[in-house]
Amino acid sequence: MLIIIGVFAVIQVVLGQDACPCEYREADPLFPGAGGMRWDCQYIQHGLTSIPIDCWAIHSDVTQVFLDYNEIETVSEGSFPGLSDLRTLSIKQNKIATINGQVFEELPTLQFLDLSENKLVEPPSGLWNLTSLTHLYLGDNSLTEAQNYHIENLVNLEVLDLHLNHLSQIPYHSLERLSSLRYLHLYWNMLVDLPLLDQNLKLVEVLINGNALLEFPKYVFGNLTVPLTYHFVDNPAYDIWATMLLALPDRSHIKMGFDVSVWAEDEEQAQELLQRDWVVQDGLNQNIDLSTLIRICPSDQSKNSRLPPC
Repeated sequence: MLIIIGVFAVIQVVLGQDACPCEYREADPLFPGAGGMRWDCQYIQHGLTSIPIDCWAIHSDVTQVFLDYNEIETVSEGSFPGLSDLRTLSIKQNKIATINGQVFEELPTLQFLDLSENKLVEPPSGLWNLTSLTHLYLGDNSLTEAQNYHIENLVNLEVLDLHLNHLSQIPYHSLERLSSLRYLHLYWNMLVDLPLLDQNLKLVEVLINGNALLEFPKYVFGNLTVPLTYHFVDNPAYDIWATMLLALPDRSHIKMGFDVSVWAEDEEQAQELLQRDWVVQDGLNQNIDLSTLIRICPSDQSKNSRLPPC
């Protein structure tokens, strides 16, 4: 009798392994959950079309799951049973159009979530309850309306990537509570307004190039603690306030249009601009002589055919 039971158990394990197309490996040290184990389900031959739940039944103790570069179209409720210690979940470059709103309730410890390069029109509602998230990637989808996003719940977020979507606005106060935010990628959208950023003092990179911004606020940033990479080239705003740039620490990298007018309130402010130690370039990475772009209010208004922001 014991022999029969033992043979049955072995058969179950073998069948389980055959049903799992992924590889069980040590965790990737570059992602949250380093030091544990991971399921590597990337580049599966012919492409996975569904979440490989059979794998989780074999080893549920993983801290990382990578499902990138497959053909998955839907993520349904119950897709990640037993993965209570999962820290990293990456499902980028699939064909995902729908994700059940409750699916992330199974993953309370998740810190890194990559859903980029899919076909999402809106994120699943349960995403905004993942308060342990530090990295969120939703770039290169088909997101259009952000008014119902509760980004403010993700208070531990360090990286927010929403690039290459169809977003016209990010809720104005939604980033205020994100005191740890370092990287904000909003480039190649249709933004007409910027969210408030004066409370995000740890920012090191803000990319808002390639949007529909007609004007920039007089003040954008607070007292930043480190040099900032700030790209706002390829927007239809041709007049900006000097005060927006003067908030940037020395050694910041600015990428802007070569035909933008930078409006100083007086000669003293204009001189302050010239004394800053920045790298200023255009969209082709050519250096810009900032002195050629500075205008002083109101004395230079007659020299500019456009209405300045003075």
